[in-house]
Amino acid sequence: MIHQVIARETGNPSVMRYEAAADIGNPGPGQVRLRHEAIGVNFVDTLFRSGAFKVPLPLAMGVEGAGVVVQVGEGVTTVQPGDRVAYFFAFGAYSTERLIDAQQLVRLPKEVSAESAAATFTKGLTAWMMLFGAHQLKAGETVLVHGAAGGVGSMVARWARALGATVIATAGSAAKAATVQANGAHHVLLADDPALASKVRALTGGRGVDVVYELVGKDTFAQSVAALRDGGHLVHVGNASGSPVVDKAALAARGIRYIQPSTGQYVGERASLERASATLFAAMRDGVFGDVQAARYPLADAARAHEDIAARRLSGPAILVP
Repeated sequence: MIHQVIARETGNPSVMRYEAAADIGNPGPGQVRLRHEAIGVNFVDTLFRSGAFKVPLPLAMGVEGAGVVVQVGEGVTTVQPGDRVAYFFAFGAYSTERLIDAQQLVRLPKEVSAESAAATFTKGLTAWMMLFGAHQLKAGETVLVHGAAGGVGSMVARWARALGATVIATAGSAAKAATVQANGAHHVLLADDPALASKVRALTGGRGVDVVYELVGKDTFAQSVAALRDGGHLVHVGNASGSPVVDKAALAARGIRYIQPSTGQYVGERASLERASATLFAAMRDGVFGDVQAARYPLADAARAHEDIAARRLSGPAILVP
């Protein structure tokens, strides 16, 4: 029997219900029937569930998963039954099986498990977008990565170092800073340090960094601007602390390029998705991100995973296992 997690109203994690579903039937033209082996849990899931991001209800929860192709519909040539695949943004991931457009699937190399893919694929593609798309990082550049203890931030910091950049990272506590330092950042500072920008400039000989990867938002944004060199690049991806006030005229006066990119803008076309995925899987194979250990929850316990995210009890990614 197929099960799925549905939210029929917005609110706290208890609004999500683990329900038996009618059989989903055969895939239509261009579709695949997919059996999930692991499902990613992302912070954005909590925003959809809470109502912070408006979506139609009832909502089939989850946007990321990995598993095995069971059946293909008419016209599907990119995958076949038995293929191991992953996808990064399609509502309905919190389920044992689903129908999905074949064009959204990427085949997994044999060295990448379904659990590893579910834990890293969306976050990894977002990191790829930040390092290869929104700003094409060059060896020798100096970057400031906020939220470097988080899922995306840690991948950006590790990958930037592997690409030859000098990485200055921030974290929200001394314990998290120690983890970021152990993960290879060249310099780690506390995000709430009122002298953050001046310390960053001291580390760069007064010049400022070439690019800031802003994943925190309101609490660090002013420091980000002050830490940038004139003509630098401010890549604003996350607002974990709330949305900042952005003075675009002041940024333009200093020649700072300000961008608020989304992953879909850079991997929306099939060729781009294939290219980004291949680069990400190569980095995973080369050990760029270390040994990623995901917290595992049964699919029926999706609400508990969301509760743990809200309580900041997780130090790494989380996955659901059907």
